Amino acid sequence: MKQNNSTIIQPGDLVTLKGMGKLKEKPIGMVKKNWSRDHIEIFWLNENIANRFALTKFSDSKKLEIISKANK
Repeated sequence: MKQNNSTIIQPGDLVTLKGMGKLKEKPIGMVKKNWSRDHIEIFWLNENIANRFALTKFSDSKKLEIISKANK
């Protein structure tokens, strides 16, 4: 399945876990680096909530959705 250019996660984008769009407290992270097609390094902005969901600094891009794209 080919991804649209607007849905490709890039460094600087703000992301969260898929399906958490309407929750008040959700983990929000900023993409630091793309390691491969599926693995992304993330800096979690709200560490307490990220720890609650047992998130690490590396995540699978299939589990993430973009909140805000970085302007380049």
